[in-house]
This record gives sequence, structure tokens and C-alpha cells, in this order.
Amino acid sequence: MNDWEKWEAALADPSKIGTGKLTIHPGEPWTGFFRVRRKEGDWEPLQFWQGADGQWYATRSGRLVDGDQIEDLFLRAVRQPITEAAYDRAMAGNGWEDEPERPAPGIGHNSGAGADEFEAMRLEWLGERELALEFLKEPIATKADADKASIWAHRLRDIAKRADKLHAAEKAPHLTKAKRVDNKWRELRDEPAGLSKRLKQHQLAWLQEQERLERDRQRAAAAEAERLRHEAAQALVNAETPEQQAEAGAKLSAAKQAEEDAQFRRPQAGRTNEKTSLRTYRSGRITDLDTFLLAAKAEDEIQEASQRVCNRFARLERSVAGMEIIEERRVV
Repeated sequence: MNDWEKWEAALADPSKIGTGKLTIHPGEPWTGFFRVRRKEGDWEPLQFWQGADGQWYATRSGRLVDGDQIEDLFLRAVRQPITEAAYDRAMAGNGWEDEPERPAPGIGHNSGAGADEFEAMRLEWLGERELALEFLKEPIATKADADKASIWAHRLRDIAKRADKLHAAEKAPHLTKAKRVDNKWRELRDEPAGLSKRLKQHQLAWLQEQERLERDRQRAAAAEAERLRHEAAQALVNAETPEQQAEAGAKLSAAKQAEEDAQFRRPQAGRTNEKTSLRTYRSGRITDLDTFLLAAKAEDEIQEASQRVCNRFARLERSVAGMEIIEERRVV
């Protein structure tokens, strides 16, 4: 086999790498052109060759690789053979044909010492967005386009992940400070409010008794008002002289005053702007779940909660009466 034969065979059919004559042996790189990803996700062009001295040599983006790193680098790159034309294109800074192009420097590249990370990442995002939106205007017709879309999706997701980390890092000191402020004020905010509630609750029995007494007074006053109203009505019917009419009018006024006195007067404690009294608060207790759900099924909260449970059952492939499992293919 000539020096280039394995690389040429791998380039012709990458699926055969690692089998037959393309079996990978430690310490035996192949002469040819390959690529490897940087940690941040971009590809770097590689070249391997064996010198006249029998030693193996390699370059990475044109930089000579230390001899003790060549074997590990080859094992990482062997399944990514590239053509010499692709190698030359990458070395010239023109990227890769099977990858989405990068935004132009100054529009989307994070460059420049001391550049603000937020602004640099925002420029990177705006540049990527502009190119990606242009790409989305045409349908995908080839595998190369599909590859680009997949790579682009991961590249944009990487921006989001890096933004999440930087956001968390920037926010962390503020959260720490906020926690210290919360701790400082917790006693003065929580304990007085809690003791205030206890003092209000401490009045419950007394206010309930006052309300009972007021209900008794109200019933007696209402009965008296009804008696006076009946008496005034009779006096008006029997009134013949001006004196009798005046007396009937006085009785009618007394009956109206009694009706006002019969209105319920809510018991209160405290002074103006500091008063406490009893209020009615309502809550429900379900006595028959099936009947309740049937009656409340049209409510948005019930439908939303039911949909969440239905989705959970579907994920568990558990189908129950009244639902169906819908399978949808998504790109992930």
C-alpha cells in the first residue's frame, strides 16, 4: 500500500474505517488530511505524514504537533478524513462546505481583548441569527443542507448554554446580597407579622360572643320595630282629628327609627384605622370527587390539570379510559 492509500480508502467510504484494511492500529497513523473539533465546537484541519527518518509528523491548523500527542490526535481524527481541497479551504480561513458559514468578524465574532462578554455574545448571536434566518427561507433539499441545519441548531444551542452560564455567574453575587438582606430583615418582617396575626386570632372568642349578643339585640330590635310599625299603621287608619293624625305620624317616625336601630352592627375592637372585626372567608371541601369533577370539568384549571396528567400517562405509555396516546416525530 502507498502512503496515501488508507486515507484515500477512508475518504471513499468512511463507514469502513476500523474494519478490514482500514483497521486502526495504535502507533500507526495514516498519511493524509483529517479534521478534529476544538473544545468550543469548531473544526481544525490536520495533516499526518511519515518523514524520511521514519518518524510521524502532524500539523494542526498549520502548527506542528508534538510527537507525543500525534497518536492521540490521530485516534480522535481518524473517522473524519477530508479532501486536500477541503484542507486547503480551511487553511485559507474559508471554513467548511458542510458547515454553516460563520458571521463576518466584527458582526458576530467574539474578538478583541477586554471585550465585554455580553456585548460580544450578543453580536455573535445577531450575526448567527441573520445567517440562519436567511437559510430558513429555502427548504432543505440535500443532506448537506440537513447537516448544516443540525450543526447550526447545536451552535445556537451552545450560545444559549454559554449565555445561561454567564447569566448565572453575573446574577450570583446579587442573589447572595439579596439573601443577606433577606436574612437581615427576616426577624423584623416575619415575626411582627406573625405576632400580629396571633393577637388578632386571640380576639376570636370575644368577637364571636359580641356578635352573638348583637344578633340577639338585632332580633329584639326588629321585633320591636315590627310592633311599632303595626301600631303606627293602626293609628293612621283610626286618626280622625288633627291631633290623632299628628300622634300617628309620631308613631310612624318612631317605627322608622326602630327599623334603623334593628340593623346589624358589626362588633369591632380598636380605634379608627386600627380596628379589627370578624370577616367570613370561604373554602371548599370535596365530599364526592367523581361528582365534583363532573360538575367542574368545564373549568380551565380542571382541564389544564387533566391535560398535564394525560401527558404524563402518555410519556409512561399508560393509556386509560377517555384518552389516547399521540406519537409525534420531532427533530432533536
